[in-house]
Amino acid sequence: MTKILLVNPPVYDFSAYDLWAKPLGLLYLSSILKQQNIDVQFFDYMDRNYPNIPKQPSNEYGCGHYIQQEIEKPLVIHNIKRKYHRFGIPSYTAEQFFKTIEQPDIIIIGSIMTYWYLGIIEVSELLKRIFPETPIILSGIYATLCNEHAKTIKSIDNVVTGTFDSFTPVFKKYNINIEIDSNFEKFPLPDYSFYKNQEYIALKTSIGCPFKCNYCAQYILNNNTYTIKNPLVIKDEIYKLTYNNVENVVFYDDALIFNSDKLMKILLKELQKDNKNFYFHTPNGLHARFLDQELAELMFNAKFIQPRFSLETSNSQEQKNSNNKVSNSEYERTIKYLNNAGYNKGEYITYLLIGMPGQNIENIKESIKYVHNLGSKISLSEYSPIPYTKDWQTLPEELKQDPLTQNNTYFMTLNKDYDKLIKLKEYAKNLNKQL
Repeated sequence: MTKILLVNPPVYDFSAYDLWAKPLGLLYLSSILKQQNIDVQFFDYMDRNYPNIPKQPSNEYGCGHYIQQEIEKPLVIHNIKRKYHRFGIPSYTAEQFFKTIEQPDIIIIGSIMTYWYLGIIEVSELLKRIFPETPIILSGIYATLCNEHAKTIKSIDNVVTGTFDSFTPVFKKYNINIEIDSNFEKFPLPDYSFYKNQEYIALKTSIGCPFKCNYCAQYILNNNTYTIKNPLVIKDEIYKLTYNNVENVVFYDDALIFNSDKLMKILLKELQKDNKNFYFHTPNGLHARFLDQELAELMFNAKFIQPRFSLETSNSQEQKNSNNKVSNSEYERTIKYLNNAGYNKGEYITYLLIGMPGQNIENIKESIKYVHNLGSKISLSEYSPIPYTKDWQTLPEELKQDPLTQNNTYFMTLNKDYDKLIKLKEYAKNLNKQL
C-alpha cells in the first residue's frame, strides 16, 4: 500500500495565535487520499493539544496561544524592534514522531503565509535527513504565490501550485496512480482523525471567492472559481465531525453568506429543525452587503458568537479604491439587522485595514470612531502585500525579492506613520473595552 506523509510546518513570525486555525487543505487532501486506499500519516506542528507537550490554556471557545521560542531575526528583517519567535511543537518532538513511522513513498508539506517559509525549510531539512530517498513535495499558498522562491529550497523536490488536480502529474512522476478531482462539490469531509483532543472543528462550505479585491489573492489561488457544496451535505459533515461532543464549529469560507438563499439559510434552518446546538465562528470577515434580517436572525438563533464582518475602511474614496466591497450605508444596515436579531453592542466584530499603501492616517481614526459609535468591536488587520494582486503591482521591486518582507509587521514598520498606527491600535483597544 502506498504511504504518504502530510505535514503542517511550524510558524516563524513576530506573533501567532490559534484563532481556530487548522490546515484545511491537508485535511481535505488526507480524506481524498484515503478514499483511494492510500495509507496516510499526518503531523501538525501547530496542534496545541498534541500529547506530551506543555499545554497552553484555551478560552471558552477553543482558541489560545501556541508554544513559542524566541529566535534570532533573519537579516532581512533584523531592524524591526520586536522579538521574533518559532511557534509550534518542538523540533525534537516532531523528530521522535517521524522516526517511529514507516518510510513514506511521498512527503507533502503544506504552506500558508508566504513569509512563513522558514518553517518549511526546517521541516524539509529534518525529513530529508530521516528519509533521504523519499521525494518531498511542497504545496499550498506560499508554493503557489512564491513559486520561484519555493523552488530555491534545496530540500524540496517538487513544488505544486494551484488546485488539488495539480498533484496528479507529480504523483505519476513517481509511479503513484492517484487521480484528484479539484471539484469542491465532490470533496469528502476534512480528516480530523489524527487529532487526539479537539476543541473545535473547522470546515468550508465553499471554495474560492466571487470577488476580486485589490489586496486579496483568492481568485488566483482557486483559478477564478467559486464553488459551494449542497447545504445538506454540509449539515451531514458537521454532525459527523462533532461526534465526540465538539461544540465549536468554524467556517473558513471567503464568502460565507454570499448567495445565502442557496446555502447558509438552508443549512441553519436544517440545524434549527434538528434542534442541534453548536457555537459557530467566522474568523474570515463576512461580507456585510449580503446580510439580511432573516439571515441575521438565523445566525443569532444558531449561536454565531461575535460574528466578524469586513469593512476595511469607512472612507468612501478608499472604499472605491478597493473595488467598493461594501459601502457605509450597507454596513449600517447590517448593524441594524444584527441589533434587531438580538445582538447587543459589542457582540459583533468589524475588521478594519491599517497600513495600506497611501492610506490616510486620519481616515483610519475616523473609521475606528465610526465603527465604535455603531456598537461594534474593532479588529485592526495590519495590511501585508500579496503577490499577483492589483496592489502588488504598485510596490517597489526591492520589496518583492524575499517573502519575509511581505510580513505585515515588517510592512507596517516601513510606513511613515508607524508610531501613529501603533497609537491607533491602542486607541481601538481602549474603545473595545467600553463596549
